[in-house]
Order: sequence, then structure tokens, then C-alpha cells
Amino acid sequence: MSIVVEPFIRQLQRRGEYTPAPQARPHIQRQLRSAAERLLWNLLRDRRLDGHKFRRQYLIETWLADFVCLETGLVVEVHSTLTPALAAHADARRSFLESRGFKVLQLRDRDVLVETRAVLDMLRTALGWDAAGGGRSS
Repeated sequence: MSIVVEPFIRQLQRRGEYTPAPQARPHIQRQLRSAAERLLWNLLRDRRLDGHKFRRQYLIETWLADFVCLETGLVVEVHSTLTPALAAHADARRSFLESRGFKVLQLRDRDVLVETRAVLDMLRTALGWDAAGGGRSS
């Protein structure tokens, strides 16, 4: 939505004269998620984060991980607001990946876009996790 049109839309919404199409919100969420994934991939690719190699859209048996660092066993998932069905799917994926020895870090798209530095700090902390010993590496 353009910056020029948005105030008029809000005004119409307050008066009850406009309701967005049902598909508009999921479309916006998909755009946010893809923007967050693009930003995060730009920060992770080519060993840009402390020399760790990440892969994008990596298939682990039957589950697709958004990002994975195989050398540390870290899976990074980016999501927006989850419906109950999607939350159940995410929990199943997380349980499966953790049963295979991966640590799963779930990030909200908004945090990736707005709190990028904090997200990178969380990733650095998670990358210190030792998959073999289940604790922090030295």
C-alpha cells in the first residue's frame, strides 16, 4: 500500500466503510517473511557470520529448514504470526530436528527486520552451542 493512500484507507476503516480483502493480511505476512529471509540470508551467506557456513532452504530428511549451519547443528527458522495449524506443524518440525541432534532457533520476521543486531547476537550465542556435548563449546 502506498504512503499516500494508507491514511485514507485508515480513515475509511475507522468509519466502517472499508474492510481489506481476506487475502491481504496473509499476503503482507508472506512479504514480511520473505523480506526477513532475504535480509537474514544476506547476513549469513558466504560465511559472513563469524566464518560459519549456512545453507538456505535445506532439506533434512522430509523437513525443509529455512537456514542451517551443519557444522554446529543449528537450524534457524523465520516465521510470522502462526495459526494453530501452522504452530502444530512448526512444533512437529522442531521436535523432529531436535531428535536428530539439531538445535532449532525460531525467529520472528519482525525481529529480523527491526532488531537485526539483537538477532545476530542471538545467532552468535546459539552458534557457540556444542551439538556433541549438548552444551557450549570452548
